Amino acid sequence: MSGQQQVKALESAEASSQLALEANQLGYQVGVRINIDVLNAQSQLFQTKRDLAQARYNVLVGHLRLRQANGTLVPEDLAQLNALVGAPRR
Repeated sequence: MSGQQQVKALESAEASSQLALEANQLGYQVGVRINIDVLNAQSQLFQTKRDLAQARYNVLVGHLRLRQANGTLVPEDLAQLNALVGAPRR
Protein backbone atom coordinates (compact mmCIF):
# COMPACT_ATOMS: atom_id res chain seq x y z
CA MET A 1 0.00 0.00 0.00
CA SER A 2 2.78 2.41 0.93
CA GLY A 3 4.55 1.76 -2.37
CA GLN A 4 1.41 2.44 -4.36
CA GLN A 5 0.90 5.71 -2.51
CA GLN A 6 4.48 6.66 -3.28
CA VAL A 7 3.87 5.92 -6.97
CA LYS A 8 0.79 8.18 -6.96
CA ALA A 9 2.73 10.96 -5.23
CA LEU A 10 5.58 10.68 -7.72
CA GLU A 11 3.13 10.73 -10.63
CA SER A 12 1.83 14.04 -9.29
CA ALA A 13 5.39 15.28 -8.82
CA GLU A 14 6.21 14.28 -12.39
CA ALA A 15 3.28 16.30 -13.73
CA SER A 16 4.34 19.26 -11.60
CA SER A 17 7.95 18.99 -12.76
CA GLN A 18 6.79 18.86 -16.38
CA LEU A 19 4.77 22.05 -15.90
CA ALA A 20 7.71 23.74 -14.18
CA LEU A 21 9.98 22.83 -17.09
CA GLU A 22 7.50 24.19 -19.61
CA ALA A 23 7.14 27.41 -17.62
CA ASN A 24 10.92 27.82 -17.45
CA GLN A 25 11.26 27.14 -21.17
CA LEU A 26 8.65 29.79 -21.92
CA GLY A 27 10.34 32.20 -19.53
CA TYR A 28 13.65 31.58 -21.28
CA GLN A 29 12.09 32.24 -24.68
CA VAL A 30 10.69 35.59 -23.58
CA GLY A 31 13.87 36.54 -21.74
CA VAL A 32 12.85 36.43 -18.08
CA ARG A 33 14.66 33.18 -17.29
CA ILE A 34 18.22 32.06 -17.92
CA ASN A 35 19.41 28.80 -19.40
CA ILE A 36 20.43 27.39 -16.01
CA ASP A 37 16.80 27.68 -14.82
CA VAL A 38 15.68 25.52 -17.73
CA LEU A 39 18.47 23.02 -17.12
CA ASN A 40 17.63 22.79 -13.42
CA ALA A 41 13.94 22.22 -14.21
CA GLN A 42 14.87 19.57 -16.76
CA SER A 43 17.15 17.87 -14.26
CA GLN A 44 14.37 17.86 -11.66
CA LEU A 45 11.96 16.31 -14.15
CA PHE A 46 14.34 13.49 -15.01
CA GLN A 47 15.14 12.82 -11.36
CA THR A 48 11.42 12.55 -10.68
CA LYS A 49 10.98 10.19 -13.65
CA ARG A 50 13.82 8.04 -12.29
CA ASP A 51 12.30 7.97 -8.82
CA LEU A 52 8.90 7.07 -10.28
CA ALA A 53 10.36 4.18 -12.28
CA GLN A 54 12.16 2.92 -9.16
CA ALA A 55 8.97 3.14 -7.08
CA ARG A 56 6.99 1.23 -9.73
CA TYR A 57 9.68 -1.43 -9.83
CA ASN A 58 9.62 -1.72 -6.03
CA VAL A 59 5.84 -2.19 -6.05
CA LEU A 60 6.08 -4.96 -8.65
CA VAL A 61 8.92 -6.77 -6.88
CA GLY A 62 7.19 -6.36 -3.52
CA HIS A 63 4.03 -7.91 -4.93
CA LEU A 64 5.98 -10.88 -6.28
CA ARG A 65 7.86 -11.35 -3.00
CA LEU A 66 4.61 -11.25 -1.05
CA ARG A 67 3.07 -13.91 -3.30
CA GLN A 68 6.23 -15.99 -2.98
CA ALA A 69 6.23 -15.68 0.81
CA ASN A 70 2.63 -16.85 1.15
CA GLY A 71 3.11 -19.64 -1.40
CA THR A 72 0.80 -18.32 -4.11
CA LEU A 73 3.39 -17.29 -6.70
CA VAL A 74 2.78 -19.15 -9.96
CA PRO A 75 4.50 -18.99 -13.37
CA GLU A 76 1.54 -17.05 -14.77
CA ASP A 77 2.38 -14.18 -12.42
CA LEU A 78 5.76 -13.82 -14.11
CA ALA A 79 4.19 -14.17 -17.55
CA GLN A 80 1.80 -11.32 -16.73
CA LEU A 81 4.69 -9.21 -15.50
CA ASN A 82 6.66 -9.93 -18.68
CA ALA A 83 3.67 -8.91 -20.77
CA LEU A 84 3.29 -5.73 -18.72
CA VAL A 85 6.89 -4.64 -19.18
CA GLY A 86 7.21 -5.92 -22.72
CA ALA A 87 9.86 -8.53 -22.00
CA PRO A 88 10.38 -11.11 -24.76
CA ARG A 89 8.98 -14.55 -24.07
CA ARG A 90 11.18 -17.63 -24.06
